[in-house]
Amino acid sequence: MGLAEILHWNLSLFLLIFSRWAGMVMIAPVFGARGVPGIVKLGLAMSVTAVVYPLLAVTSPVIPQEFFSYVGLFIKEILVGLVIGFIINLISVVMQGAGRILDFQLGFIMANTIDPIHGMQSPMTGNFLMILTTMILLATNAHHFIIAALVKSYEFLPLNPSAIPYSVAFFIDISSKVIALSVQIALPVYGAVVLADIGVGLLSKIVPQLNMFSVIFPVKIIFGLTLFFFMIPLFGDTVTHIFNLTMQWVFELLRGWGR
Repeated sequence: MGLAEILHWNLSLFLLIFSRWAGMVMIAPVFGARGVPGIVKLGLAMSVTAVVYPLLAVTSPVIPQEFFSYVGLFIKEILVGLVIGFIINLISVVMQGAGRILDFQLGFIMANTIDPIHGMQSPMTGNFLMILTTMILLATNAHHFIIAALVKSYEFLPLNPSAIPYSVAFFIDISSKVIALSVQIALPVYGAVVLADIGVGLLSKIVPQLNMFSVIFPVKIIFGLTLFFFMIPLFGDTVTHIFNLTMQWVFELLRGWGR
């Protein structure tokens, strides 16, 4: 193999590794936030690729020489990174879903704010939960585990696999789990506010002279926010649990791909 062939093989391998990391960085939490400049995302993907490259180069993966075969493999690597980043990003979906449920019950559903993480409108409570979640993930070095998970993905799914199994049932299953997790997070405050609504309704029936509906909305907000305040000290364990679940889903998918 001449010098030109060696340089071509190494450059092709570097681009394939970079494509998977670029796909993950585009969508994963912390890395894929809208507030992170594009040049920073590109630099992060290039830096990690430079670190991972020697580990994969020694395995001498087979790289197709045909142009269209290589382009197809390049696109496949981007899609693999996007899928892994999407599953990890489900932690954001869980928090946004819980915040929307709480906003609906507390009367904040019309007060949507701009989410600085994704650059779009989101529920006010969900926005707060997502910012708090991002801070917890950074404080606990969870982004290191995200990088380690993608490095581990090459053991289950090499650069040039013969085929990639696809299972719709897997994504349907995790979709139901995401909805269940959102409900579980919001349920303590949501249930307490529902019980308060029931109590106010009974009180208005017992004492009809009291105009309860003129005070019920500010009382609901104060009561809900008070319960939410007492829930925050336990929120770190909740974020840790959900992050661990997303990591389990990632490796479950990778094990399915590696069969």
